[in-house]
Amino acid sequence: MVSQGGALEAASSTALISTDPPYYDNIGYSDLSDFFYVWLRRTLRDIYPDLLGTMLVPKAEELVANPYRHGGKEGAKDFFEDGFRKVFARARQSALPDFPITVYYAFKQSESSEAGETSTGWETLLEGMIRSGWSITATWPVRSELSNRMIASDTNALASSIVLALRPRPDDAPTTDRAGFIAALQAELPDALRKLQQGGIAPVDLPQAAIGPGMAVFSRYAKVVEASGQPMSVHSALARINEILDQVLNEQEGDFDATTRFALAWYRQHGYTTGQFGDADNLARARNTSVAAMDRDEILTSRAGKVALVRPADTDAGYDVTTDEHTSAWEVLHHVIRSVQSETEGVGPAGELLARAAARPNGPVDPDLVKELAFLLFSIAEKNGWTADALAFNTIATSWPDVTAAARSVPARSEPVQGVFDFSEEE
Repeated sequence: MVSQGGALEAASSTALISTDPPYYDNIGYSDLSDFFYVWLRRTLRDIYPDLLGTMLVPKAEELVANPYRHGGKEGAKDFFEDGFRKVFARARQSALPDFPITVYYAFKQSESSEAGETSTGWETLLEGMIRSGWSITATWPVRSELSNRMIASDTNALASSIVLALRPRPDDAPTTDRAGFIAALQAELPDALRKLQQGGIAPVDLPQAAIGPGMAVFSRYAKVVEASGQPMSVHSALARINEILDQVLNEQEGDFDATTRFALAWYRQHGYTTGQFGDADNLARARNTSVAAMDRDEILTSRAGKVALVRPADTDAGYDVTTDEHTSAWEVLHHVIRSVQSETEGVGPAGELLARAAARPNGPVDPDLVKELAFLLFSIAEKNGWTADALAFNTIATSWPDVTAAARSVPARSEPVQGVFDFSEEE
């Protein structure tokens, strides 16, 4: 049976709940509906008099934070948070013991403050659920957003929804202090993040997806106590989760070769623009490489005292990774990006290049490291506002399953075998 009703009414009954809740002040669907409603009312009022009995779409009970309906931003915030908590508190009372409820979320909005970087929408959503007695037990990124929708055109729009599985938090849940919470995050979050990366989630979705396993740690406690004795807020917990995410991405740098570590450090400072040779030389020496060697390998250009990294589009289309004496994760990633973006090549040749790089007898390149590099570069590009770069890195990471599938289809190249003469044989 299908029925229409308010969220509070639906949550009052014993039901298995799966919901995509309103995203704070992101979209006012009732206002949007008015555009269509006035025409539907003119044509269908005689057929559905109860449904189309109002002049415009009813808006008073819509659970969104509209400042002009609630006396300003503070009134809108209070209305939304109070209503949200009531819905999840009511659902908590009638929750089925054998089944979790699921909550979908796909909202990218963040703000930076002295406490760190957080998401206003996520903060409000999670605060309402956790204060209502729910614990996050699992999270899954789900590919749900079409890349060709208008809002995603040439942007780093989210590609996934994050699904949170919630169960009632036990009444005897333990408490911990700030140090205990951070220690638990550091122990559990890195492995969860690597699994998300291996699972094919796009870099643009990773910060949102990381909130799930991070808040799973936070919500298992009845209370996390700050040094001041006050309970830790969701705002503060989200900032700590983002700090761990940055640490995990930065720690991955230690797994890369010297050339890639140099290029990462240079990219973080200059992107693909030019910098001074002296700075590049000092940075290269510290990483046991040289500007001259990287210039010869066409990783960068060094001319007239100026140094710049070579963009993916400017890499050599005739590059052969099997004959390159000194290749790196940086080189392989940039050639793969060029190949995927090329009108004449595409995923097939990119997969072949990746397969040849992984099979090099002298210095193979780990494809997983190449993918991790794309995630790290996306994070750097997005923080610096380099939209075109971020889009390229996000696209290649999103296409990675196709590239690796193409790589697996490449036949192994047999190595030449040195023949020998058998002088013991007689004619």
